Amino acid sequence: MFSERGRTVLLIGIFILVSGFAFTNFVLVILGIFLIIGSVASSPFFHLTMPVETLEVTREIDKRKIFQDDFLHVKLIVKNSGSHRIDSIDIFDVYPEIFRLVLGQNRIRTRIDPNQEIKFSYILQAPLRGKFTFGPTKFQIYDRLEFRFEEMSGENFEELLIYPNVEEVRIMESLAKKRRVGHMFGIHKTRQMSLGTDFTGIRKYEVGDEYRRIDWKASARTQKLMMRQYETERNIRMFIILDIGATMAAGRPENSKLEAAIRAALMLAKMAMERKDHVGLLSWSTKQHSFLKPGLGDAHYYRMLDLLAEISPGGEFDLTTAIEYLAPRVTQQSFFVIITDLESNRKRLEKGVKLIRGYKHNAIIVRPFGPWFEIEEIYLSPVERAIGEAIVHRLLEEQSQLSKSFQRVGVTIVPVGPGDFLPTVLSEYLKAKKRSIAVI
Repeated sequence: MFSERGRTVLLIGIFILVSGFAFTNFVLVILGIFLIIGSVASSPFFHLTMPVETLEVTREIDKRKIFQDDFLHVKLIVKNSGSHRIDSIDIFDVYPEIFRLVLGQNRIRTRIDPNQEIKFSYILQAPLRGKFTFGPTKFQIYDRLEFRFEEMSGENFEELLIYPNVEEVRIMESLAKKRRVGHMFGIHKTRQMSLGTDFTGIRKYEVGDEYRRIDWKASARTQKLMMRQYETERNIRMFIILDIGATMAAGRPENSKLEAAIRAALMLAKMAMERKDHVGLLSWSTKQHSFLKPGLGDAHYYRMLDLLAEISPGGEFDLTTAIEYLAPRVTQQSFFVIITDLESNRKRLEKGVKLIRGYKHNAIIVRPFGPWFEIEEIYLSPVERAIGEAIVHRLLEEQSQLSKSFQRVGVTIVPVGPGDFLPTVLSEYLKAKKRSIAVI
């Protein structure tokens, strides 16, 4: 096809030719014919020398899995393995549009001699979680005069997995090392008196106590039998059920209900596994689902990261079918943390909650409350703010009715917004620990 330069020369030639005939000027006619022929004459030779299979493309990505907001270095190597020189080539490496180009260029215009390599690189930033595809590399190859060009595409596709933003997890890990986590979120070790390893004090002997725990020195001093008392932390089995229906996409892309829910789920899982609790995951909608049985450890945490990185909102959340799917897979008593906006079928929600209790599991529902994610008051006029408050009030009334139905079977609904999501989830986890729910 013609390049912009080729089209310009061709149009000028046609104009001059027409003008020559109009003014009976043979000089203009000859000049016009010369320009027209010159713009098309190179076409046969250009196609004969096109490097159809002589371009070899290699894309090198420094990491296949990165966290949201991290940087990615991409290097491209293009080699002309043919015997003809490519006088002018435009190389364009395609990357997902949502990525930010922060350094370098993903496009270059150059010449490549036979057996020569061209290398260039660029750095991207990944602003959102998800699974993305790089490629292909596209070429526009021009003839020597750059009158014509042909487009080609490589077959070099690369998949990249972007993990959710875990900056909060990193901050919490840092605070945990400084022993400030408990002061911020009320997270303290939940303990029970037992034959553990941590000594807590001395108490009077009670009938049934084991003699080997008697503290003879304290008994001699008080003239009464005194017992050594120890404590150990109770571990629970927890399961996170995540609503990935279409309604969870509401809000700004980087801070939608789903993205906030994923960050909260990761934070909760990280803190629970550090405390030796087993954590499982089920993300569920009518379009897709993923399941991870309860476990702990770094390898288990990264498997959870992989699953959460790939999910996308779509379909509808159905708690009933989710629990029916889980029932044969989670046979031991567990504590379910259900993160859903409750914007699905109410009867199915109520039936799902009853199924949970029927299988002897305990549960809490954490609700990302839609208006708190979707309405930013600073951008609202007084009238819009009043309408927003009315919507919030109506939705809270509806939730109150649903809460009463759930509370009758022992399940609580906790509404959360962007600012209190993490503290609320961690606080509810702590309460479950204190109540000895689903002890392993």
